[in-house]
Amino acid sequence: MFLSSMYDSNSFSFGFGGSASARCAAIEAELCYLPNFSGHEIVVYAEGRCVVITGYVEREIDFYRALNIAHDIAGADKVVFRVSLGTAASA
Repeated sequence: MFLSSMYDSNSFSFGFGGSASARCAAIEAELCYLPNFSGHEIVVYAEGRCVVITGYVEREIDFYRALNIAHDIAGADKVVFRVSLGTAASA
């Protein structure tokens, strides 16, 4: 992950223990630096203690890349993932 690569230790965790808004910022930063990411209109926001991610991706691999990043940063039990797979015309 981009943010983790800025530190010498692999034990660094940007999102855990922080506020939901900090986790949102971390997820947005990671998605921004993904090479060849086909995500469009991706919005990350906090809703209570959860992180909500909306938008769409064109490729299945990008769907899972975004989902894995969200789970790694916020925790699987704190992510509401509303990302569609397909093009803008079908979303």
